[in-house]
Amino acid sequence: MKIIETKLCNFHNITLDSALDSVEKFSQSSGLDIVVTPNVDHMARLATDNESPLHDIYKNSSLCICDSRILQKLLSLKGKTVSEVIPGSTLTQILFDSKLTSEDNIVIIGGSEEVLLKLKAKYKHLSISHHNPPMGFINRENEVQKAIDFCIEMNPDFIFLAVGSPRQEVLAEKIKKTHKCSAVALCIGASILFLVDEEKRAPLWMQKANLEWLFRMLQDPRRLMMRYWGNFLRLHRIFKKI
Repeated sequence: MKIIETKLCNFHNITLDSALDSVEKFSQSSGLDIVVTPNVDHMARLATDNESPLHDIYKNSSLCICDSRILQKLLSLKGKTVSEVIPGSTLTQILFDSKLTSEDNIVIIGGSEEVLLKLKAKYKHLSISHHNPPMGFINRENEVQKAIDFCIEMNPDFIFLAVGSPRQEVLAEKIKKTHKCSAVALCIGASILFLVDEEKRAPLWMQKANLEWLFRMLQDPRRLMMRYWGNFLRLHRIFKKI
């Protein structure tokens, strides 16, 4: 598997089909394999915070794939070619739509009960267990432990972590360090919301035009406008470090 090296993290230059094959193999291997899909928001955090736990987590992940066409463009300007952008939401959707089976034991961490009821109704054939930690859980040792214990108890093949970054990556690493969970952990952000139509993905033409960020911002400007503006201001730092 070809590696694209940067000062912030190393990307696996992989096709979508190969990524799906890798995820399925990880689900059957011993230990916990972590899959991360950095986008511009994640890279901005890495570029401005040398103490971010994401540095080591991304470095040690089993699969680190580029989630952003804008990031792909920045890398290409440095002569580093990402052959295929693989959004985490696309990876998650294909797994649920065509890869996961009734024999797979699936755990989802994060998301409301309402969202999970919709997910279970849509994928009736799948065995899904759910734990939703409270807001701010990552700073409360007892709540982190509850999430870890839940994953160990359920003995899953697939863990979908939907508690936002960097919380989901930090939790994945903590589960891995227990050496008590053999599964693949995917850090998926809002992907479950897309699956049940709680949030809409941008039309394909907007995705190809590098405008998916604009579509999402227009859906939730109060929450996302300042975040995206801040990321725009950090693009030069990202570029210098990749």
